Amino acid sequence: MFNTAGYAHKSRRYMYANRVSINTISEHGLTNPHNMDTLSIAPVHGFPIPAKHTLLAQLLKSGTPFPSSLSNYPIIDYIRDVRRLKRQQKEKVSDIQKAKDLMPLGCLLGVEIEHYPMRDYRLGTGKTNLSNYCHDGSLDQGGIELRRLTWVGQNGRINGILSLKPLLEGATVNQRCGLHVHVDVRHLPTVSTETVCSVGETYDRLCQLYPILKRLVPKSRLRSSYCRWSNNRRGSETYRSNSAGNRYSALNYDSVSEHGTIEWRMQGGSTNVVKIESWALLCQFLTRWASVRGNSMPRNWDQFIAILPQWLASWCVLRQERLHGDLGPVDERVSSAVSQNE
Repeated sequence: MFNTAGYAHKSRRYMYANRVSINTISEHGLTNPHNMDTLSIAPVHGFPIPAKHTLLAQLLKSGTPFPSSLSNYPIIDYIRDVRRLKRQQKEKVSDIQKAKDLMPLGCLLGVEIEHYPMRDYRLGTGKTNLSNYCHDGSLDQGGIELRRLTWVGQNGRINGILSLKPLLEGATVNQRCGLHVHVDVRHLPTVSTETVCSVGETYDRLCQLYPILKRLVPKSRLRSSYCRWSNNRRGSETYRSNSAGNRYSALNYDSVSEHGTIEWRMQGGSTNVVKIESWALLCQFLTRWASVRGNSMPRNWDQFIAILPQWLASWCVLRQERLHGDLGPVDERVSSAVSQNE
């Protein structure tokens, strides 16, 4: 590195004087940031360039650490590695990704609430929290989908679901709206063991519940093209293709490869947060039940109610009564099952 440079016509080359070493740490050296704007350097037979434009100067000014041996380390590769690491440090990790990375496998729930809001909303709010809005092509104009990533707390309630009530206040739903629940199955093996079913077998076992689950959804969902009551796992003995799209099954197995979840698509749309919470807990319970090889799958309504926790069994009974019978006045938990908002 050189402090001054000049062109010698006799030798037809640039000549340099006052040599400065890379390792010089004196106040007149190139490593002094105050001198970089006045110094010029260049390779032999090349043209001098301002020192501040060199990679060395950029490293020194940014405080980037140097490799221990420049001779044995490609400097360009080193610069690229440093810049890549700095970009990764600057990239802000979303709260949703943090939850996926930190929470134990198999504990997450994703809830998608299709509705028509009364107030304004902003798309993309999920970049800074666990909820976001998005458009849904299956809805009429003005319809949106509110998504929430959550999990069950130690008190048995789903975190953050009840806090969605202000966002859903005044909103409406119609027969095109659905309530979708994604149950985390990333913890399940790809091959069944003696005690745990594989994710594929778990899905097939859940499909056996279709006749029972139909008693818990409104009639509009029994004929909806967005939740066909079929097995959509390719390779399954009971697989049935869907011309409208393979993912449009009441239980969607395609979501396993995309999100690591089994998606429950059969429930009708609702803005009742207690009903949403109760249904999501039922979906998670049944998925976990089906994943245990020692658990037999219920074949009728009475066997189905018998395997459920007491409060969840009561909710299902009342929900079935709401859709297929008459019921008198009830409390909040029960009203979520019998709400006129299906």
